[in-house]
Amino acid sequence: MIRLLAACLWGLVLLSLQAGPATAGAWPREAGTGFVSLSQWQSGGGGTGYTALYLEYGLTKRLTLGVDAGRSVAGRGKAVVFLRTPIMRVLGGRVALELGYGEISRQPVLRPGLSWGRSLSRPRWQGWVAVDTRLEWGLDSKTLDEKTDFTLGVTLRDPQGKPEDWTFMLQLQTGVVDIGKQLFLLQTEGIEPGASFLRLVPSITYELRDGMHLELAFFHALDATGSQGIKLGLWSRF
Repeated sequence: MIRLLAACLWGLVLLSLQAGPATAGAWPREAGTGFVSLSQWQSGGGGTGYTALYLEYGLTKRLTLGVDAGRSVAGRGKAVVFLRTPIMRVLGGRVALELGYGEISRQPVLRPGLSWGRSLSRPRWQGWVAVDTRLEWGLDSKTLDEKTDFTLGVTLRDPQGKPEDWTFMLQLQTGVVDIGKQLFLLQTEGIEPGASFLRLVPSITYELRDGMHLELAFFHALDATGSQGIKLGLWSRF
């Protein structure tokens, strides 16, 4: 069932590639501009929660600096600084390479990543599709964790072609803790994954004012536990 749902979402991503040519690459941030989000994740039934901070800033035309703080793949606290640069174009979208360094549970970690993103456009809507994969390599523990997110986002346009205030997103989040030992074991316990996790995160954002959005999301584990919760966040472009 889990593999079927993952395959269906991936099929949706591939189908969306036929929506039209890209209007812009997803990376990097334009030089001198940035993006920041602050969010609170809270599991249901009195479960635990955590706060996440994500920041990007365009240093140059091809180089983006970022900060990612919150919860790691293994469910521990993290703070990572990274640099990202585009390297090629594939399937009408842009591929970017990322390298980060920081701490997870106060232990040093190296975090390489690979991302693909494509903008989508139609007369009555605009959006994007993205696939982001990152590895968290514990330099002391020698463990290797992996996380991949599949994201599809859509903003409707009014009859004059102007974007509406509402944006709808669907994200599939997958992760494997300690790849060498747990590659084929899938389980999820709330927002603190065990050996592996797979969860679906539909969300909606509303533009409060120019450049600032309020996000409300619901996350649901795609396994027998059915654990779930909500995410509340703020986005801002500057």
